[in-house]
Amino acid sequence: MNARLCGLGLSQPRWMAMLYLSKHPEGLVQRELADQMDIECASLAGLLDRMATDGWVERRPCTTDRRANLVFLSPKSSSTLDQIRKVAAQVSQELLGDVSASDLEGCKEVLETINQRAQHLANRVCTPDSEQT
Repeated sequence: MNARLCGLGLSQPRWMAMLYLSKHPEGLVQRELADQMDIECASLAGLLDRMATDGWVERRPCTTDRRANLVFLSPKSSSTLDQIRKVAAQVSQELLGDVSASDLEGCKEVLETINQRAQHLANRVCTPDSEQT
């Protein structure tokens, strides 16, 4: 994806942010976007600053929380997002084209189990009163 999208001037964090935001036309609070992208809020803030300067995203005050900003895709992002989705579909077809639906579902279930266990372990390790293993 990165190699194919570099011609658009988009790094992985940029196109990932655009894809996540495209799933939330009502906007996302920066903290929510950082959580979805699995990056620190401070890293996201710098990324969004650059993306706003380049015209990819807009920040607007959150009406329910004066301390927060909502992040939206800008109108400029629309055609680029279409290109990102086309490249993603091509890459997906190249990688998964001959893999059966049942194999993909099984893989998804295994990866979800691993992810849940990893989150559980991380929560145990990050809790001050927990015993570390």
